[in-house]
Amino acid sequence: MNLKNKKILITGGSGSLGRQLIKELLGRKAENIVSVSRDEGLIKEAEAEINDRRVIWRVGNIADTESVKYLLKGIDFVYHTAAIKHVSLAEKYPREVLRINIFGILNLLEQSQNVSRFINISSDKAIGVVNCYGASKLLGEYLVSETNNFFEGKFINIRCPNFLGSRGSVLDLWQRQIKKQNKIEITDPKMTRFFITLPDAAKFIVEKSLEDNLNPAKIYYPLEFTKKFHLDDLGKAFIEVFGDKKTEIKVIGAKTGEKTHEDYLTDVAFLSVKELVKLLRNLFS
Repeated sequence: MNLKNKKILITGGSGSLGRQLIKELLGRKAENIVSVSRDEGLIKEAEAEINDRRVIWRVGNIADTESVKYLLKGIDFVYHTAAIKHVSLAEKYPREVLRINIFGILNLLEQSQNVSRFINISSDKAIGVVNCYGASKLLGEYLVSETNNFFEGKFINIRCPNFLGSRGSVLDLWQRQIKKQNKIEITDPKMTRFFITLPDAAKFIVEKSLEDNLNPAKIYYPLEFTKKFHLDDLGKAFIEVFGDKKTEIKVIGAKTGEKTHEDYLTDVAFLSVKELVKLLRNLFS
C-alpha cells in the first residue's frame, strides 16, 4: 500500500511518538494528516516544530463519542498512540486509565468501520502484566483484535518497548535533575529495560502498516530495532555525556507497579556503557 490520497489520523499526535510518526509519514509523501490531542500547549509546540500545511492539529478527547465520530470521517489510516502511559500515575488514577486507555480505544474502534488500517501502539508492559497500565494495554490489544470480526479493515497490534528519550522518560527527567542539582535519581540500579529510539519506532510502525499481507491475529514486535540496558549502565553513560566528575547518582527505590526485569518476546543483547554513550550522543546531537 502507499500513502497517496490517504487521509491519516494520529491520536496523541502532539506526543513524542506522535510527532515522530508525523515526520515519518510526511517523509513518505503523506498529504493529509490529522492529529488529535488534549494538551493545548503540546499541540502548539508540535505545530511549531513540524510546521507543515499537510498536518491539521485538532484539540479533542478520544473518550468523547461525538468528537471521535467527527474525527474519523473519511479517515483511511489510524495510528493510535494516545494513552495514560506512566506506570506510577496509572497506579494512582485507574479510573482515568479506564476512561482513556480502554473506553477511548473502544470508542475509536466502534466508529472505524470504514478505516483500511488501524494500528494500535501497545507496550511490552502488556506481557506478564503486574500493573494497571500493562493491564489496560493488554485489554486494548484484545479489543483491537476482536474488531477484525466486525469490520473489513486490518486492525493490528504492535508492541513496542520503552521509547528512549521521549517526553517524560527517564532521560527527560535526568536532564532536568542534572541541571538543577547535578544529581540523577535511579530507582533500582539492577533494573533492566528494553528500549527503542523514536525514529526507529516510527519507521517500523509506518513500514508495517503499509504491508499488504498483515495478519490481524498476530502481534508485531520491532525486534530488529530493540536493545536492552541495565539502568545503572544507562545512568553512568548519561553522566559521561551530560555530567561531570561531581555528578552523583542517588538510588531512591522502585516505584509502585514497576518490575525489576521487564519481559519481551525474546531476549536481546545488552548495550555496554560505551555503546550507550555513543547512542546518547547520537540521540541528542
